[in-house]
Amino acid sequence: MNGQVLVYGVSAVVCAFLLSYLLTPAVRALAYKLGAVDLPKDGRRMHDRSIPLIGGLAVFISFSVTTFLFAEIDSEIYAIWTGGTILIILGILDDIFDLGPWIKLAVQVAAAVCAIYQGVVIREVYIFSRYVDLGRLSAPVTILWIVVLVNAFNLIDGLDGLSSGVCAISCVSLAFVAILYGNVQSALVAAVLFGACTGFLPYNFFPARIFIGNTGAYFLGFVLAVISINGVFKISAVISFLLPVLIFALPLIDTIFAFFRRIAHGQAPFTADKKHLHHRLIELGLSQRHAVFVMYAVSGLFGLLAVIFTDRILPTERTLKSLFLLAVIFMICAVDFLILRHNKMLRDKRQDKNEDNNGRTGM
Repeated sequence: MNGQVLVYGVSAVVCAFLLSYLLTPAVRALAYKLGAVDLPKDGRRMHDRSIPLIGGLAVFISFSVTTFLFAEIDSEIYAIWTGGTILIILGILDDIFDLGPWIKLAVQVAAAVCAIYQGVVIREVYIFSRYVDLGRLSAPVTILWIVVLVNAFNLIDGLDGLSSGVCAISCVSLAFVAILYGNVQSALVAAVLFGACTGFLPYNFFPARIFIGNTGAYFLGFVLAVISINGVFKISAVISFLLPVLIFALPLIDTIFAFFRRIAHGQAPFTADKKHLHHRLIELGLSQRHAVFVMYAVSGLFGLLAVIFTDRILPTERTLKSLFLLAVIFMICAVDFLILRHNKMLRDKRQDKNEDNNGRTGM
């Protein structure tokens, strides 16, 4: 990448950041007028006061304006604009009226179909240097991938700054992979989304003054899905299908576990609960800030693993080095979990002991 392209990309990021930062207060005021406010009405919510939603509208506007100014208007941009607009409207209505799950699923599928109509399709993947043509499965697989990512970023949006921060980290990984394979357009789109998310984060990080809401979570997942299809799935890497899975490993793992956990407990897959990864970290004693930083770090490590796993970085013994990094990630997570669990057990014992002492004193 030459210096001129770099300056152009940085300018786009700065533009998206500033627009998002300046638009968010206006969107916050609009949320109050529309009644798009999240109330702490159940134990699943982590906040104790009313907080406005639809923050994703600021991200959407800043992203759309910046891509219009800086990006080449091609089928990828049209797909994001059309499908993104559909999901933004869905998200605003959902944040205000709390729509049913099947309505949301139907609209998400419609947005995915719009992307397919614009040519955003997973037609083939490369598995261990072998070309696999999906044929008639191309459209269903594409719809599934888009819908899964849309809901994955919605489900992970449970702590202040979590969804938008993880999206920003994913954008960095996507941009690096796209640049390594010469896809400047997808890298630029990912960079613009990064700028829009980081411009929103000062208002969204703990303690949040506005939530990105379903409005933003749907849009973030959709844009990332489109970028990954055009910028990652279509490259002829050793196993191109694994790269986006690694980049989005954290929200995907959380979604898969939530899906099977709810079915195992006889619940509908769309039933909300308080057993996501971020809830578990809070239960182990981490503060909201620390839990978010932990998930940022894990997401960043998975993104780094995806970049390393390309055939453009560390070409010698790439697989061995990637497996080594993956083992390190799991080892660190396991050690942290054991330490936090041990500390929680000690706190629970001290609390039980204090309650017993207070009970005896009161007798």
